[in-house]
Amino acid sequence: MVSFDTTTGTPSQVRSTLLQRISAYTRQNRIRQFKIGITNHPDRRYSQAYADEYDEMIVIYETSSINHVSTLEAALIEHNWEFTDNQVGGGGGNIGDPPYFLYVVLRY
Repeated sequence: MVSFDTTTGTPSQVRSTLLQRISAYTRQNRIRQFKIGITNHPDRRYSQAYADEYDEMIVIYETSSINHVSTLEAALIEHNWEFTDNQVGGGGGNIGDPPYFLYVVLRY
């Protein structure tokens, strides 16, 4: 399941809000695993990469700037490094054309 609860703005404008939202999604006792990532097609990304392992994708940020979304992805992963399933600190591959979306996938 993919749901959208997006914020827009520059990294400096939205960083603290997104950090709080990630914490709210992941500090609940019902979350077992989570991963943060970037895509330009959330439904396809979820169905092709996550549907078998994770229960939900929440899209939390939208932008036309690859630099903005990459900066925020790296900051969120770094802040949650001890807890996230991410293997690298961001920038895992070819993203495609804008718009770009930052997401968190959750396993309950």
